[in-house]
Amino acid sequence: MKQSKRITAGVLLVLLAASVCVSCGDTTEPQTTDTSTAAVTESAAAETEAVTEDPALRDSLPDTDLNGYQYRMAVFGTDIQRIMTYNDEEDGNIVNDAVYHKIRTVEERFNTDIVLAEISKEEDDQVGVLKSAIMAGDDSCEIAQGHDVNLGNASLEGLFVNVYDIPYLDFSKPWWLPETLESMTVAGQMYMMFNNISYSNLAQMRVMYFNKKMMQALDFEYPYQMVYDGTWTLDAMKQMTAAAYSDLNGDGTQDEGDRYGYVNMPNYYGMLEPFHVEPYRKDNNGTLYYEVDLERTTEVVEKFYNLIFGEGGYLMPRKYEDYSARVLNMVSEGRSMFFYGSLDHAVYTFSDTDFVFGVLPMPKLDAAEDGYYGGSFDRPFVVPTTAQNLENIGIVTEALNAEGYKQVYPAFYEIAMKTRYADQTDDAKMIDIVHDNVIISFTYLFGDYKSIFNMMWDLFNNTPSTDVASWCAKKEKAQEKRVEKLMKFFEDNRS
Repeated sequence: MKQSKRITAGVLLVLLAASVCVSCGDTTEPQTTDTSTAAVTESAAAETEAVTEDPALRDSLPDTDLNGYQYRMAVFGTDIQRIMTYNDEEDGNIVNDAVYHKIRTVEERFNTDIVLAEISKEEDDQVGVLKSAIMAGDDSCEIAQGHDVNLGNASLEGLFVNVYDIPYLDFSKPWWLPETLESMTVAGQMYMMFNNISYSNLAQMRVMYFNKKMMQALDFEYPYQMVYDGTWTLDAMKQMTAAAYSDLNGDGTQDEGDRYGYVNMPNYYGMLEPFHVEPYRKDNNGTLYYEVDLERTTEVVEKFYNLIFGEGGYLMPRKYEDYSARVLNMVSEGRSMFFYGSLDHAVYTFSDTDFVFGVLPMPKLDAAEDGYYGGSFDRPFVVPTTAQNLENIGIVTEALNAEGYKQVYPAFYEIAMKTRYADQTDDAKMIDIVHDNVIISFTYLFGDYKSIFNMMWDLFNNTPSTDVASWCAKKEKAQEKRVEKLMKFFEDNRS
């Protein structure tokens, strides 16, 4: 978001200055830099201290002693997802230690004890466990984090507190995402929080990776200038992908042993969000209604169809249970010029490979579009209706949000950028462009896997088709009823 740039851009400049750059014409491997916590803490700390002097980065919380108040966080998900939010010990990893210090900073400032709630310690994303506890009247946690669609569905059962009823949350601060606040608010209500207590929003932000060595070999210029000029479009990307195919294994068929211009998993996360085709809409009175922009949606789907099934494109068959690992292996081994994936792939997948990559936003539909946007999939937070003492919950929640923004985000950027980039300054700018315009879709969250954000799964994974009109016609009545159900819930709970 625009406000977020105040910290990320400044910290990135310091971090990138310490990184090793390679010129576009140099295909030798960059030197390995020290990414331990100690190696970056001193330089980053000075910049962070200077940035936090900005009044906009000072929270508006009272100077108070919570007298050992216990703040229990129920964090459902995998160990990786959990550590994005909560860590109770240092381990030498920059990001993990930043999460640890976020927790300790808030504990020491307010004399509070932040712990992982018992309800989530052995559970893997079981939002149903939380629902059962709330319905039984159990005060099991102060705040809970889990799967976005599961929590979206659960919120319609009246199990969570309206975020706007929680004291001390200051939505004018940059650690709250303004576009997301606007999107997720209906009739003065919002039951899920998308913020910086966790860095999952940043980690799951989608970007377009590109293979720098392959572009050099094919005599293509890196598309950075096209982004700056506003000419980085799906058609421009398609022209590049068509030239990249090579039958590397020599078997005469297109399979995962070959080299492609673009490789796609048989899922389509974050691909439609950048094109503003949201069908769950709000009128001037804030009333939800359903309307598909059929012409625009069809055009977007057709361009993706040409990209995936045309010359130079490859769709990994969904028959493979490990299709995600197979695609990431192809990308890491240099067999795809482009790949649309989450930012955490740079941290957890590509950093230990020979893949020399750059980062771009999703291309625009055409050059006339107003800017570049990105899709993201956060793991939201909710406050159960059984939780006690909303004032204390508000103080600790806002403090964790602020410290996550000031401490954890810069650390994650550091790791993401400490990779084999040829032009790190440009890559940093590309990430800023996406981050400043990231979209979390209301339709996806509340569509229960039946909205147009799941359409390409049906159209592309079976007999490939671009018949958007027929697909939407079959879903129209059910989708209209879904929106009516949503609006009834918000109207029934309007203050």
